[in-house]
Amino acid sequence: MRPTGRKLLEITMKKKKRNIKRTAIVWTMLTGCALATPLAAKTADSTYVMPQHSVFVEIGGVTGLIGLNYDMRLKKNSPWGFRTGVSYAFDSEELITYTDTKEHLWGFGTELNYLLGGRRNHLELGLGNKLWVIKYDQRGAYYNDPSSYFIYRHTWARDMIYLNIGYRHEALHGFQFRCGVTPMIHVTNDWLWADGSTCHKGDILFAPYVSFGWAF
Repeated sequence: MRPTGRKLLEITMKKKKRNIKRTAIVWTMLTGCALATPLAAKTADSTYVMPQHSVFVEIGGVTGLIGLNYDMRLKKNSPWGFRTGVSYAFDSEELITYTDTKEHLWGFGTELNYLLGGRRNHLELGLGNKLWVIKYDQRGAYYNDPSSYFIYRHTWARDMIYLNIGYRHEALHGFQFRCGVTPMIHVTNDWLWADGSTCHKGDILFAPYVSFGWAF
């Protein structure tokens, strides 16, 4: 069902507001990264050995909202590593045509990554795959007409290929901080956002992220 008329105008306005919000989040996170880098650089020492394992919570990025991840170097002190994790995201919209739309997204991801830079401060580059299970629940009445009340539910399994570009820091006692941006490309069939717009095959999305965890 494609939006027309008044609903199309509302979706356009919501997209503009969402883009403004995402831009503000990006600038906030990038500013945090810029402030964290010089502070973190003071912790390097000659006896440091890169932790082989880490567990961290990520907000934003490929997780959508929040995710729990495990990262491991392929061998001790190796710049090469892999990451796997689970995540959850939620979106809800109230439109003129649809009184209420809710969307739950559960994700599972895998990634191969490479670390460049100093002992505790790294440029992190990654290539990964994210599988989403999306449960869509839409119910309401057209323009408040009770006789047109409907319920529409659908579940999609969709896939994205993504890049990870960011900064990683491991503090002296194991605390890990990460931040950056994740470009993603949708590689499977179309699905709907909660605001009624469509995520098409081939669409490219950008999302900032920040994460906190423990390296050991």
